[in-house]
Amino acid sequence: MSCIDFTIEARGFDPNCVAIAVRTIGSCYAMGFQPDSRIMTGIGLLSVGNNGDHYTFAAEAKALAENETPDQLLDWLEMQLSAPGAVVSWSNWGPVPPRLIALADPARHPRVRAAASDVAGRWRALPRSHTWHLRQAPANTMPCLCPTGSSITDCQPNLPSVLLPDPTLTERQLIDEAIAGWRRWAQDFGDFDDDQHPAQNAIRAFAHWDAARRAGNGTPAPR
Repeated sequence: MSCIDFTIEARGFDPNCVAIAVRTIGSCYAMGFQPDSRIMTGIGLLSVGNNGDHYTFAAEAKALAENETPDQLLDWLEMQLSAPGAVVSWSNWGPVPPRLIALADPARHPRVRAAASDVAGRWRALPRSHTWHLRQAPANTMPCLCPTGSSITDCQPNLPSVLLPDPTLTERQLIDEAIAGWRRWAQDFGDFDDDQHPAQNAIRAFAHWDAARRAGNGTPAPR
C-alpha cells in the first residue's frame, strides 16, 4: 500500500482555496475531547483567490482565549468556509478532517462537516509522507484540572488562559503553518516543465505578497 496520495495531484490545482493549520495540545483523557485527548487550541488560515488576472491572499488565525472552547474555534472556521474552492491541510497528530468531523456540531458547523467529509474531492489532506520536512511549533500539554476522584462526566472544557499557549504567538505560528501547507501542495504542480502553470504563477504571486506582509509586520521570512 502506497503512503503517497496520488489522488491529490490527480484532482488538480485549484486557484481558489483555503489552507488550514490546526494547533492541538495534549491533555488527560478525561477531558472528553474527540476524536482523541488532544485539545484544539487554534486554527490558522491562508485564503487564496484568483479572478483570472491576479491572485489575492489573506492570512488570519484564531487561538483560544480564556473561557473559550474548541466549539468557538469551529464557529469561526464555519464562517471562513463560505466560499467554494479546495481546502488544504497537513497532519497534526493525524489527519485534520477526521478531527474536525468529530468536533463539529452538525447543526452548528454544517460547512465544516461537509468540507471535512469530502476528502476524495474538495479537501486535500496532505499525508505525512508529503510533508515530512515541514515542522509545526511545539505546544505544552494541559494538566488535568479536575479534583481528585472526579467523574469523567464532570470534566469541564474551560481552559484557563494562564495554561494556554500565548495566543498572539500561536496565531502567528499557525499562519506560517497554513502557508507552509499551501506552498507544499502548490509545488506539486508544474515544477519542472511548465513554469506558466497556474500553481507556479500563484507561488510567484505569493512570494511578492508575503515579502510585503513580512516587511510590514517586521517578521523574518521562513527558512
